[in-house]
Amino acid sequence: MSYDYNLAPASHDPALSVTPLWQGRWSLAVPSRSGRTTGTSADVLGAFADRDWIVNSRNTGDEQVVRTLAALAGFEPRITQRADSLSLVQDMILAGLGVALLPGSYPKTTGISLRRLPDPEPRLRAHALTRRGRPTWPPLRLLLTLLSSRR
Repeated sequence: MSYDYNLAPASHDPALSVTPLWQGRWSLAVPSRSGRTTGTSADVLGAFADRDWIVNSRNTGDEQVVRTLAALAGFEPRITQRADSLSLVQDMILAGLGVALLPGSYPKTTGISLRRLPDPEPRLRAHALTRRGRPTWPPLRLLLTLLSSRR
């Protein structure tokens, strides 16, 4: 299993077959007291350009997406925190340590609001990685079919 973002695609070993499983929209997570911001992704992000930013510590894809979106909005994000748990990211946002990207479908903690980023819309993509030729093996094909049908 692997994941990447539409705005920060991962490269995969050519010896592997990549089977797309599902994808989900990500939004900007901010303290609810931050007020409403709407408009393009650049408008929404620009309203938080002076804030500290929290990114994923497990890989660099999340940070690449934040930097790409910020560049399109005309600023460089000040990344001050890295966390490996979405729950921890929410706790850090509530503590006033910054803003971050979170899945649009992730259960929100009270006190956090999600701001949709419509254009470009960041999406997390999940993939199954298998050795070339293996996805046709019946047990694996069944598993991949079941996983990809959960989209």
